[in-house]
Amino acid sequence: MARIAIVGSGVVGQATGKGFISKGYVVTFIDVKEDVINQLRRQGYGALSPSELNLVDQDVVFVSVCTPTVNGKVVLDHLADACKTIGKALKPAIEKRPEKYRVVAIRSTAIPGTLDNVVIPALEKNSGKKAGQDFGVAVNPEYLREKQAERDFSNPWIVVIGTGDDATWKILERLYRPFGCPIHRLSIKEAEFQKYAHNLFNATKISFFNEMRLVAGAIGLDPSELFGLVAQSAEGMWHPAYGIRNIGPFAGSCLPKDTAAFLTFAKERGIQAPLLAAVIEVNEMLKRDKGGKIG
Repeated sequence: MARIAIVGSGVVGQATGKGFISKGYVVTFIDVKEDVINQLRRQGYGALSPSELNLVDQDVVFVSVCTPTVNGKVVLDHLADACKTIGKALKPAIEKRPEKYRVVAIRSTAIPGTLDNVVIPALEKNSGKKAGQDFGVAVNPEYLREKQAERDFSNPWIVVIGTGDDATWKILERLYRPFGCPIHRLSIKEAEFQKYAHNLFNATKISFFNEMRLVAGAIGLDPSELFGLVAQSAEGMWHPAYGIRNIGPFAGSCLPKDTAAFLTFAKERGIQAPLLAAVIEVNEMLKRDKGGKIG
């Protein structure tokens, strides 16, 4: 039976831990907030402060501390502190039970390069041990919706594990296998990037329909039903592979002329459409850049 520690027991941490408990795993929650610890204990869960963290018998540590953005830059202080605490707990645990290969899996969203530049150095410095040799590291992005995080974790549509370490992959893949969803392996940096691409696509889609809603309202249309039809008609909505292949800028007889015509239509009516303008600009940039293919 796997034993799991959750460092950072907010929405993501609690959904993760409770989901694993439902599969029969033993979970201990760790948090810096005393009220969170007390609440979890009242609910019947094991919960400790960081100073009480003991990894001797743990198999996996999931890190789900906050990584806020301040003035446009991600702040990694909480993640660095968590890794310092985990590193200090890893040292005696590994020395007492060196045969057990423990994994530290980062659920917190952080920019590509964070594991290489922040997480692994902090773990190694404070444990005196070597990642990939004495313990494993991975990125395990979360795709949870805040209002139904526990339900989403228990019914995942996909799991991504970013690691360069076969032993770490096997441990985490086995851990997630009972959830019955596709489990994909990436490199660490690929997994960090994939989570941002996931979030940025969602943000872009919302902004697109918000922008179209502004245009529709300005010309006296109610787009409520119209957008539902777009969701059914547009290939980019129902075809998962549409637009993701590296075949260069959009071309053909429809997309270039229609994006340009609609932007002019909006401008002539004093309607701002900055996202559409950016779509056209990106496409023109790709045309200028080696025929549009990247990489």
